[in-house]
Amino acid sequence: MRFLEIILLLLCFTFITYLSIRKGKTYKKIELGIILLVPILHLTFEGFRWQMIPIYILLCIISFWIYKEYLIFKGNWIKKSLTILGITTLMVLGYVLPTILPIFELPKPTGKYSIGSQYIHLKTDREETITKNPTDKRELMIKVWYPANIKNEKKEPYLNDGDRVSFASKYGLPKSTFDYLNHIKTNTFLAPKIANGKFPVLIFSHGSYSKASGYYAILEEIASHGYIILNINHTYESTGTLFPDGSIKLYNQEYDNKHISTQKMAELAWKSQQDYNNAKNEKERFDVSQNILKNYIAADISKRWSKDIISVIDELQNLNQKTFLTNHLDISKIGVVGHSQGGAAIGQAILDDDRISAGINLDGVQWGNMIDKKLSKPFLLISSDWKPSHPNFNKYAYKNGSTSVFYDAKIRNSGHASFMDIPLMINIPVLNEGGTINKKEATKIINKNIISFFDIYLKSKKNDLLKLKEEFSSLEISRE
Repeated sequence: MRFLEIILLLLCFTFITYLSIRKGKTYKKIELGIILLVPILHLTFEGFRWQMIPIYILLCIISFWIYKEYLIFKGNWIKKSLTILGITTLMVLGYVLPTILPIFELPKPTGKYSIGSQYIHLKTDREETITKNPTDKRELMIKVWYPANIKNEKKEPYLNDGDRVSFASKYGLPKSTFDYLNHIKTNTFLAPKIANGKFPVLIFSHGSYSKASGYYAILEEIASHGYIILNINHTYESTGTLFPDGSIKLYNQEYDNKHISTQKMAELAWKSQQDYNNAKNEKERFDVSQNILKNYIAADISKRWSKDIISVIDELQNLNQKTFLTNHLDISKIGVVGHSQGGAAIGQAILDDDRISAGINLDGVQWGNMIDKKLSKPFLLISSDWKPSHPNFNKYAYKNGSTSVFYDAKIRNSGHASFMDIPLMINIPVLNEGGTINKKEATKIINKNIISFFDIYLKSKKNDLLKLKEEFSSLEISRE
């Protein structure tokens, strides 16, 4: 909770206590003045947000009681009980709601560059396989995060309308649910000029059915260290994509019901987990892993997203000649990084396109035929701390390693969403899937690994990734 929100909560408690024990002369004008002054200060300097509505209601009730010189606990036991229940409910909600959904602070980037962002609408000639219309072509929106020269530009809001509307739609909530995010201050400026020089290119791929831009804590930090990041929004497969004409293309639930969330896929996933955990030896675990990695629907998604990544790479030359990125892209140094399903797409893209120099998988199961292949580029796998019952399919997916270098890292006590902003948005570990690790600590570890890795293999800096485990006690990392 913010400072004045805490003051409002304490104000309610203080006045309820005061009104319950007050006797004799009243000071109605002074009391009402205080009750009105603090909310006005709050609304002026911190702003309205719906999570505080229970406190606003309670303040109105207290104001009425003061005006009427009402004795709170007057009457029979039923009336007293209902009064206590009502007050307690509003007080609890007034504390819990703004605590669960806080006005959070994004980490301050530590790099030497300020950060800017702009969007690119990429139209491809590839068939759009998710929609029914056979003439539809695959279109992508790409958010570009880059080192910037700042003059008078304003900072962008946290999440655009497409992200907010689609995120609300995913959970059946009204769009206004996320209006409070207007109070979140980002570190990214709206469309400033790019800083002088050429920068390595990173292509970022999000998780399935998640917000494409829901990775501010990571992407702002990376851009501040001198990287241009092309953040792909995989159309119909994120929560939603906002296009330049104002249209929002939401996650395609019809396609999901027909191809992804099917009984066949559910049974394959359940049976594979049971067979893996019941396997008596390595060969049995390998056979189970090979079957699901190749046949689960996520393998097809990885291939489709790999094509999205390749379409972006195909466009780099044009972007470097005819857009705001002109002469700022070092297209000889291309890195790829992704989370969850996006992480699997990264591994697939490295197999599919030799122009990629290095890649990072952030906690994604490597679906597809990686299990039969050997990587030829530097690769870093960063995993969260999965429960023992979660099958380690990646142990077999990456069994052949890389002819270059392969790093295997794990962040102890982290969760699958530790790589996203979700643990900042939702302050309950059980709900945010961020594990028990401090979110800011997890972000530091993730960012340090990503930047150090790409500094080595895209900027030719002399870093030792293995030494990071000396800096962070929660990090396990090895090199194969």
